[in-house]
Amino acid sequence: MSVLRLRCKTESGTHPLKAALRSTSTVQELKEAIMEISGVESNEQKIMIGFPPKQLDLSDSLATLADLCIRSGDTFTIMNKVSNNQVKERSKISQPMMKRKEVPADNSCLFYSVFFGLRGYLSELNYVEAKLFRSDIANIVQSNPDKYTKAFLGKSPEDYAVWIQCDTSWGGGIELSILSNIYQIEIAAIDIQTLRADIYGQDENYPLRIYLLYDGIHYDPLFMDSIGSELPVETVFQSSDDVVLAKAIQVADEAKRAQQYTDTANFTLKCLSCGEKLTGQQAAQAHAQKTGHGNFGEIR
Repeated sequence: MSVLRLRCKTESGTHPLKAALRSTSTVQELKEAIMEISGVESNEQKIMIGFPPKQLDLSDSLATLADLCIRSGDTFTIMNKVSNNQVKERSKISQPMMKRKEVPADNSCLFYSVFFGLRGYLSELNYVEAKLFRSDIANIVQSNPDKYTKAFLGKSPEDYAVWIQCDTSWGGGIELSILSNIYQIEIAAIDIQTLRADIYGQDENYPLRIYLLYDGIHYDPLFMDSIGSELPVETVFQSSDDVVLAKAIQVADEAKRAQQYTDTANFTLKCLSCGEKLTGQQAAQAHAQKTGHGNFGEIR
């Protein structure tokens, strides 16, 4: 039986596994091989595989690599699952952490989040500037009616341009795809409930990427922060860096465990314009299309 060609990605780079692992090798043997390369103890490893990365089940140390459908050519992303406090106790070197920055929930959270991702800062002084993304999007749509059609936008380019410039209108996938095109950068939105990564601009081969966290109705930006460092936070990353993507998904996973998301299929909303109660995102979208109302509040 041939030896599998396997690699692992760590914060120091991508490395081939030195151990001669085969399909019959066990999870424990894989963890030992990864420890040899990464220095992460076998009982502290969190191994991600695939794209978007999914956590490998390490619960059965005697399971074989064949059982886990691991094949030659696979690459693992290695993370340390011990707490940040434990890491600080074990090392004097500050390790960068992926964190969530909370932005106002006033219907412009998407624009605040993208602004922070592109600039690396956001305060009340920047809110008006961030909302200018609305007019940027409107201008692009109106100047490219063959690309941004009624079928794509859900309304005519003219009606959409008016609608998106209202402070009560929520942004979503369409707006992220347009902003990605304007700024020639990938925008990854990580859904907390499903842990799915929607990466806008991925087909354009943009070299850089910013990250947003999405809870079903609200966006927050993600950033990398070095503990105790006076350096600015990092918000723009290489699109090819799967370690950063894995860290972003880990933040989303922690939020999911804390149930910090909204079930958009079943949540209850109230239209703040007319008071009508609605169930689910589709009902809210239909109401908005019918009435032009776009200001909703969740009823808990």
